[in-house]
Amino acid sequence: MSAFNIYDESYYIIFSDDEFEEYDNDLTPTQYTADTDWDFKKLTFGIKPLTFVSDNDNVDFLQQDYAIAFDVPSFVVTKKLKELLEDGLYGSQFFPAIIQDENNNAVEGLWALNIFQRLDCVDFKRSQFFMPGDGTKEIDGFGIKPDMDNYRFREDVFDAIPENERLIFQVGNTTTGEICFHQKVVDIFKKYDIKGIRFFKASEYHVGDEFNVF
Repeated sequence: MSAFNIYDESYYIIFSDDEFEEYDNDLTPTQYTADTDWDFKKLTFGIKPLTFVSDNDNVDFLQQDYAIAFDVPSFVVTKKLKELLEDGLYGSQFFPAIIQDENNNAVEGLWALNIFQRLDCVDFKRSQFFMPGDGTKEIDGFGIKPDMDNYRFREDVFDAIPENERLIFQVGNTTTGEICFHQKVVDIFKKYDIKGIRFFKASEYHVGDEFNVF
């Protein structure tokens, strides 16, 4: 494996922190939200907010100024956090959202990351991944995408996009489509001590690390 490049070092793959016990920040989209195809189609402002249900008995954690909740791989953030992140998005926008708890109490004024374009930026010559050994590229008309073990990035793709337009993006052309944060975004999360999220530097990450307790 050749030497890491600057982008392998400056981007982090993000995951919900399953070991975080203070509250559960996993979400389930309502049928309405699922029907909007919000996780791959650009939504038009003016339609109803996206709605999600939290696994918690209450959603008090969303009353904080800076909080995040996950509908993996995407996420929902509070208004103040959205304002810190929205200038660095690639192929996505923040869209109004509401989160309900199991008792139908709701927190409004939230923002979901509506992703409509993924960034095809993986350097498959340096990354490790699985593809069928028989060379199969398609099953029942659906293309087979690489199942990643780790991520190395293409310098030419990032060089062509101004840094402040790719601070947050979703990886394209892979099975899982992980979301990546630039170091500058990770620094924001650390500055405001935002809970329930884990970061793995691309140069160090190997699939399964998100399930390990360090």
